[in-house]
Order: sequence, then C-alpha cells, then structure tokens
Amino acid sequence: MMRNIKITCLFLFHLAFANIQAQIQNPKNLAYTWTTDTSKHSVELNELTLATQKDELVPLDYPAFISKNDPGFDYYDFEPVIAIQFGGQAKAYPLSVLTLFELSNDTLGGKPLMITYCPMCNAAIVFNRNVKTNGVEKTLHFGISGLLMHNDMVMYDKETNTWWEQLMGSAIAGEFNEYNLEMMPAMLISAKDYFDRFPDGKILAPIGSEKFGKHHQHRPFHHLDHNKNHLEKKYYFPEKTDPRLPPLERVLDIHVADHSEIFPFSVLEHKGVINEKFDNLNFSIFYHKDMVTVLDVDKLSHAHKVGSATAFRSILGKDTFTFYKSGNYFKDHQTNSTWDITGYCREGISKGKQLWLLPHSSHFAFAYLAFFPDCTIYKE
Repeated sequence: MMRNIKITCLFLFHLAFANIQAQIQNPKNLAYTWTTDTSKHSVELNELTLATQKDELVPLDYPAFISKNDPGFDYYDFEPVIAIQFGGQAKAYPLSVLTLFELSNDTLGGKPLMITYCPMCNAAIVFNRNVKTNGVEKTLHFGISGLLMHNDMVMYDKETNTWWEQLMGSAIAGEFNEYNLEMMPAMLISAKDYFDRFPDGKILAPIGSEKFGKHHQHRPFHHLDHNKNHLEKKYYFPEKTDPRLPPLERVLDIHVADHSEIFPFSVLEHKGVINEKFDNLNFSIFYHKDMVTVLDVDKLSHAHKVGSATAFRSILGKDTFTFYKSGNYFKDHQTNSTWDITGYCREGISKGKQLWLLPHSSHFAFAYLAFFPDCTIYKE
C-alpha cells in the first residue's frame, strides 16, 4: 500500500514537472533542470522562454577595479558605463564588459548590489540585493537563469531558486514570488563624464575578452541596434511590438507612485532638457549626445552615438530650478549656474551642489512597453 502511494506521488510530481516544461517556451529543446516552486507564480509561465541553460553565463562577482591612471586602463572616452555613487565611493561598470557577463554581485559603501545589463533590451539597472522576509533582512546572491520574458533577462537567487524579472525588478515565480527588489539610483553615462565628475572613482578592471578565446571576433550582439526600426531575428524570439515607437528607440523611464512615463531619446535629443512635474514631483531630464552604443561595432570609436540621459529632482532645499541646454552643460534659469550631466553644479552660485538623482533607467522601447503598456509616452 505504502509503495503504491509513493509511486502515485512520484507520478504526480513528474506530471506536474512535465506540465511546467510544456508551458514554458523552449524553441531550442534545452534540458529543463529547475527545481523552482512554480506553483507560486505571478506571470503566465507561457510568457517565459528558455533561451540558454541555467548558469551558461557566469556573473562577474566581486570584480577588481582600477583608477583612470592605472596601467591597465583601456576604455574609450565615450563608451557607456553604469555609474554608481554610495557611501562616499563611486564605481563604474562599462557595458563593453557587462555584455559578456550581464550580471555582477558586488558591494559599494557596504551595501550589497546587483548590477545588471540585458543587451537585448539595453536595460542597465542596479538593485539592492537585500530583501526583508518575516522582518529579517536577507542578502541574496544572483545568477542568470537562461530564461527570458519578453526578450528580457530573468535572474534567479541562489538561496531559493526564485526567478526575478530584470526590468520589473520583481520575483515572478518561487518562494519570493511577488517580492520586489529596491532599484538603486544609477546613471548610464560616458566614461569621460564619469571621470569628469569622479576623478578618483574606480572602474572595472578590463576582463572578459579571453572568455571567447583568441578566435573571438565580435562582442556579443554585434550590430544589434544598427536600425532602430528592426529587431534582428538572430537575436530575438518572436514578440508583438508596440507600434507607437520604433522597437529599438531608446527611452528613459520615470516611475513615481502609480504614474509611469517614458521619454524617447529622439525627443530628448531635440530638446536637450525636459522640465516636468507629476505627483508633486518636480524633476528635470538632461541629455547630451556624445555617448556611443556598445551594440554596434567592436571598435567603439567607430560606433554610432546614441547619447546619454539622466533624471534629477529639480528642488534643492527651498529652491525649485528649471534648466536649459548650454553646449555640453546645462544652466538653470534662476541663477544661471552651470550643471553637468551628473547633476553636479560646476560654476555659479550653486557651485559644488548636487541634484538628487532619481531612480531611472533607459531601455529599448519594445521592452518597456511590453511590461508597461499603459505608461504615458512623452510628446513635445
């Protein structure tokens, strides 16, 4: 009798396991090796695609850093870096390195961070790795699941095998289902802008080219965004795209309370500065055009320029500022002080002051609109 019960339970387990595999899209017929408790899930499992094996990409954990004056420094002035400042320290993570690893578990100023970059969606986002469960804060360590949702990366934590969606920053299946990671303020700017603002800042020590051997010719996702109206079939799994914007148009997102709005780079390039307000939040977006893409050609000095955009609260103390573009810098109408792309005042009455950086990120339009179809699209 007991043996029959065990056989029945084993049969039901394999049936449920097979059902999970059947729901998840698996166009490459890859082996499914997960033990994640998918009975707890907040998205439809058929929205997920198994693109690579679990841990096929190995995160760049607790990497080495160098300064600009170190012998190993070899970065192009206008290549993009994820810039983070916390606890009196500053670090930069070049996308030219992160395209090879896509994720780093690291710390800054004593805070555990996860730095993520999904090249397919051009989504560069930094998260706090601490989550609170039953009143206790727990530090998680993340890996790359090999799953995609709407062509965006899905991470997993190594403590519970919970799946976390990058662009939403939330757990979508497993023990932590529906938990949210805290998004940390970070900037996607050029290496030059980073070191202009943080001359003593650190940057990732060059690493990764050896990963593909001496015959490796191209960085992954070579020529991906050569045409913003076209999704290359060799990179993307078929998805319906929103017709309101070209799929590979870059957008900057601002999410406050229940209000989500995106700002197309084509508009930002034309305006230079946007001064905006919603939900009693006054903010400004700065844009300048010098930063290049890492998703074009290998020689970054030949890559096309896509520009960089940053977002800040436009209130300092009791003063509310509005800004306008002035060359590669920005000036406020109230005092005519000069500010840079990092929100730091370089000249004028406010010299030395720093605007409060808003949590924001930039993505390809198709990705953000797939997750947040009801967001507002800013128009001139």
